[in-house]
Amino acid sequence: MTDNRVAADYQAMDLSKARLFDKQVQENFMPAIVATARQIMDDYAITDGICVDVGCGTARFAIELCRHSNLKIYGLEAVRAIYEVAKMNVEQEGLANRVTPMLGDAQAIPFENEFADLIISRGSYHCWENRVLVFKEIHRVLKKGGIGFVGGGFGRYVSETELERMRSLRDRSLKDGAKAYQEPDELRKIVQEAGVSNFRIIDDRSGLWAELKK
Repeated sequence: MTDNRVAADYQAMDLSKARLFDKQVQENFMPAIVATARQIMDDYAITDGICVDVGCGTARFAIELCRHSNLKIYGLEAVRAIYEVAKMNVEQEGLANRVTPMLGDAQAIPFENEFADLIISRGSYHCWENRVLVFKEIHRVLKKGGIGFVGGGFGRYVSETELERMRSLRDRSLKDGAKAYQEPDELRKIVQEAGVSNFRIIDDRSGLWAELKK
């Protein structure tokens, strides 16, 4: 189950709070975004095609992926104020032709079957009310031969100092919600319940992730 307090806090955001949230991401977690984008490119080499970022936040991750690929990226965000800031960020970076923020629910991803070559989600897992359903949706939308990379972590390329700093910030801000990123057996169980057969759980210095293949 999700941490409903965290989800409610996000849903209550107005535009000024969403801008503050974006500022905090930039000031505190950009090393993780840069490192994770680099890790995805190094490990999977999916540089063309379609990517869906589930729970894209203010699109900082999608923007970083654009710097390392030719992907067309759709960012799905459930919170309207954060979605509005994502649109502003994409336009400011001159990437409106490559990154499309969309307002929507991860439990009903608004794309047809086998739409995306790459589906990513970093740091939104703790907000999902029905995690099994979201994984079913991710698997449905993923193309055959595609990759899903879902979870939360800071990437294997961050320094030890940055890793400890960001872990501490995450644990303080999410409180009980941070446990979702520390339970590999629970994540494995959820992916299995979603009917995904070809997957592995990564639980190492880069964080806790589910890697899905189809």
